[in-house]
Amino acid sequence: MAGKTISGAYPDSLNFPDSIIPKSSKISDTQKALFSSGALNIVDHVDPFGRTCKAYAGFQNPHDSTIRQINEKIQEQKAGLPDNWDHATHSLRAEVDGSLIGPGQPTRKLTDDEIRQIKLTEDVLKDVTYLTNRQSGMCISELPAGTSPWSALGNTSYYGSDFAVPTSPSSPGGVVVPGLPGYMSLLGTINSLATTLSQVPNVSSGPCAFIEDALGGLMKAGSVLNEILAKILQVIGILSLAMAVVGLVKMLLDIIKGDLQYLGQFIELLKQAALAGLLEGILSDPCLAYLLTAGIATFSTIKTLGL
Repeated sequence: MAGKTISGAYPDSLNFPDSIIPKSSKISDTQKALFSSGALNIVDHVDPFGRTCKAYAGFQNPHDSTIRQINEKIQEQKAGLPDNWDHATHSLRAEVDGSLIGPGQPTRKLTDDEIRQIKLTEDVLKDVTYLTNRQSGMCISELPAGTSPWSALGNTSYYGSDFAVPTSPSSPGGVVVPGLPGYMSLLGTINSLATTLSQVPNVSSGPCAFIEDALGGLMKAGSVLNEILAKILQVIGILSLAMAVVGLVKMLLDIIKGDLQYLGQFIELLKQAALAGLLEGILSDPCLAYLLTAGIATFSTIKTLGL
């Protein structure tokens, strides 16, 4: 008997009968709803700075609208600047009309420090956008190897040592921000450890303190961004704008660095928890248990393990 013909393929040589009913996966009603709603479909998301990233269709960055408004105001202020207004060589730097610099300003060249302050505002906004897009499911694409997602952070040659990317013992090159699934998985495990061991560091208070600290970009940046928007709507001139919000911009940078520092601490804590579980398991093996007791474990560790 000839097998069924499948369009575009060879005959079905195994002759699967039509009466077979495949085993279905066991998924919850919530999972079914998410699948059917299209919330987890992958779409293109363009951030306020024109950068495209893959995103989950049903999620959003709660700060997107505010950041867009801030960036639009910045671009309006920069629109009239002449070419080479920020040239690295002072002799080749163009003069800027005083009305574009700020009230009462003469037409002149901007100083290196003034240019740095102007660029800092935009670069930190780009960084907080990237961080919160990763945390909210608005950027799930992995960047090519060797490509930095940061604009201000890590640019220590221009902005100084305070802008170094936070590191951890296992991430000496800088803590990497996971995508939404990785973040949620990490936080779920940390939540269990926090409840059981009460060893998760935090600076916030309340039952969700560690969540607030781990996701500062989402939980705390909104008030700072709203204050920045309120201030820049009242100023005229790109330098006046930058100087009006420089303190708030540095607060955003501290939030970004804080998120990465806590993320690094949480990852290290998870590794300790994993190793503790591994040690518990290998104690059932006489050879490995002997290795611990006779060689590599300290006396205090042996005593703790009851060996």
